Amino acid sequence: MNYVFAGLIGAATGAVELLGRYRDDPWSTLRAKPAIFYLLVNGAASMLAYDLVLVFDVRFGLASGASLRLATIQVLLAGLSAMAFFRTALFTVRVGDADVSVGPGLILQVLLAVTDRSIDRGRAMPRAADVPVIMKDVDFAKAAEALPAFCFGVMQNIDSEEQTAARKQIAIISGASLSSGLKSSLLGLLLVNLVGRPVLKSAVTALGPEIR
Repeated sequence: MNYVFAGLIGAATGAVELLGRYRDDPWSTLRAKPAIFYLLVNGAASMLAYDLVLVFDVRFGLASGASLRLATIQVLLAGLSAMAFFRTALFTVRVGDADVSVGPGLILQVLLAVTDRSIDRGRAMPRAADVPVIMKDVDFAKAAEALPAFCFGVMQNIDSEEQTAARKQIAIISGASLSSGLKSSLLGLLLVNLVGRPVLKSAVTALGPEIR
């Protein structure tokens, strides 16, 4: 049973990492097959770490009588430290203009990059289909200021740096030689990554004729 608890802690650590990387609909990320595979790897690494703790009889200075306390500490250590080990690097190699870390961290870095790319591709298809529908008939010239301001106003956790970065991207879109409809879709894609599709759809509906 302790192996299971250690694996669950490791999987939960991986889940938290993935949730922080996809803000538009974070919970749906965990249902994607690449994400499930990543969580299984995290869980397996924690179970392996727990096995090593038992093999080397790591007791943290506790007497043999404190079995329950010792087992709890061992499980927590294995569950939380396994991924920390996989983030370590034995040495760094200069390849071209980039520094490449060689060691267990390279395994996790490659695995996370593959997971990210696979999840992103899967999430791109519904966004590409839904956002143009949501932004249909929206006049970019009217919505460029009003729609982001409304979306940022209804949200509570978008900080000033994110808002400033978004407005810079909107300025780039505004200056591009594109049709108003395409600019509106690009605006929608930018906002959906920050606030999610339900909020964007509600904001477009609420502003109504003011941005059409």
